[in-house]
Amino acid sequence: MDLRRAAVGLQKAAQVKFGVKPRIKTGSPGDMTVFVNGKEVYGYKREGGMATDQLLRRIEGARA
Repeated sequence: MDLRRAAVGLQKAAQVKFGVKPRIKTGSPGDMTVFVNGKEVYGYKREGGMATDQLLRRIEGARA
């Protein structure tokens, strides 16, 4: 999976659905961390995969 492409799709989905644009940091190959309002809501390496629906729910909870 191309993480950079996934990150852009995630940003667009979060912006459309919740009006928030998460900050997504990509690092070493296979690493991506998602932040909303300065809080980390997801780490790809730590969690071991991409569950988009679950991640969007975390973003929704963190945007307040």
